[in-house]
Amino acid sequence: MKVFDRLIFLLVLFLFPFQFFAQNETQEAVVARIDLGVKYLSEKQHIKSIEELISAKEIAIRNKWYSQAFNATLNIGTNYYLMMDYGEAFQYYLQAYEIAIKHLEVRNEMAVFNNIGVLYVEEDDKIKAEESFFKAYEIAKKVDDKKRIGAYGINIALLLNKIGKIELAEKYIEEALPLLEEKSNVLLLAKIAKAENLFLKNQFSKASELALQILPQINNLTISEGNATVNDKITLLLILSQIYEKQYQYKVALEYALRARNAQENLEGRKEIYSRIASLYGKTDDYKKAFFYKDSVVIATDSLFAIKNAALFKSEKVKFQIQNYQHELSESKKARNQEKQFYYTVLICVIGGMGFLIWVYKNNSLKHKQRKKIIELELAKEKSDHLLVERKHRETEALVLLEKERLKNELDTKNRELTAKAMYLASKNELIEDVVQSLSKQTEIASNTQLKSKLNDLKKHLKKETQWDSFFVHFEELNRGFLDKLTAKHPKLTQNDIRFITFLYMNLSYKEIASLLNITPQSCRKRKERISKKMNVPDELSLYAYLSAL
Repeated sequence: MKVFDRLIFLLVLFLFPFQFFAQNETQEAVVARIDLGVKYLSEKQHIKSIEELISAKEIAIRNKWYSQAFNATLNIGTNYYLMMDYGEAFQYYLQAYEIAIKHLEVRNEMAVFNNIGVLYVEEDDKIKAEESFFKAYEIAKKVDDKKRIGAYGINIALLLNKIGKIELAEKYIEEALPLLEEKSNVLLLAKIAKAENLFLKNQFSKASELALQILPQINNLTISEGNATVNDKITLLLILSQIYEKQYQYKVALEYALRARNAQENLEGRKEIYSRIASLYGKTDDYKKAFFYKDSVVIATDSLFAIKNAALFKSEKVKFQIQNYQHELSESKKARNQEKQFYYTVLICVIGGMGFLIWVYKNNSLKHKQRKKIIELELAKEKSDHLLVERKHRETEALVLLEKERLKNELDTKNRELTAKAMYLASKNELIEDVVQSLSKQTEIASNTQLKSKLNDLKKHLKKETQWDSFFVHFEELNRGFLDKLTAKHPKLTQNDIRFITFLYMNLSYKEIASLLNITPQSCRKRKERISKKMNVPDELSLYAYLSAL
């Protein structure tokens, strides 16, 4: 028995160095690693950040420090989100969620649901984004966290504004405002949501008053104080632009849209701003600039596609480096295992049978680890294949969208050419009519039979519709089926009505239509009202929107 005790003592002496190396990572050291990873994240050094966070996560899970494992996993997902690899970010957020529901309090699930909601917003899946934000909000209600109730309520309200649930959005805004008095940045975001809600309810005066009140406060905040202050400012400027556009103050609306463009550095955001500026320039009859910004939308789309491809390449590069880092960790573990085996071999030689039993145990343990590693590698391969298929699918969708945009631009170009032709026909007829009227007033013409005959020929030329028939043929080639659908649905429309509707469908202004038809802009307005009643167009729907839906 004394011999056995001595063998146990020797075993402890041999195992002591490994216990020391296994426990030299304290919980404070893991927290420091996570803080360093977050620091690298804020500096956009994603590779370094992910390396630190993965190392901290493995140590935390091994030691069952689940709070630190949760924080590390959540921040790994945030790294991939900032690199625009939303699929990988989603996987890590799900891992963080599993840690939270198995080992942590329910309040930890709030952050995961909120981050997943942001991912769904980026993927334009508003239904799932609403579900995720609402789950975060419900948990905040359950734990009675007032500030988070307000913050998550505003996230829901902003989303509801976008999907048209205006009254429900107002309810969340009014609930959140009193809860955010101590959080100035989130309170400003709540006020922006309220301004947008008022605008959507057509309360333009109240919306502009609130927006103009908020704008100086955002300008006085630094980015660090306001978190997403730049994006909030752009949102507010675009709201003001839309308000003034609705009030037909196009120049003021254009001024705010241009300020939003100057503040926006993100190409995804600039696409929407370019479209708005092009529309406003069109309404101020500055077509040259309108076409310039239309072209800018196409250029921004191409650039954004290139940037996303670069981000995807960068993400794959980071994954490779992380896999290489994990391989190095694995090799390091194998080296340590080999050292252990050396000590165990010496120990086996000393203590005989007891050492043999220990060796058998370690050998079985090692095989189990290897089987587990093989399974993990197979799962990783399946996951990689799935991501590859998903990436190819996204690329195909992007190509389809680009082709649609190209065809739309081509159609716009043809319509502009058709408009120019129509303007030319109108100006030619107007010139002929002026010449006829001028010559008819000459007394010498009445007595000159030959000249009088020529004048009658000119008048007959004005009454001919062959050129307009040619115009409609070209219009039908560019907008196939539109005239057939229109006449089939509204057979009572006259030829003049159809001509007027055609010009409206081409999005011509009253001034341009008046020039084509030799009438006043006021007459255009009255004719549009008469035709709308004739076609039974609902009051809440514009005639142009009705025609576009045919």
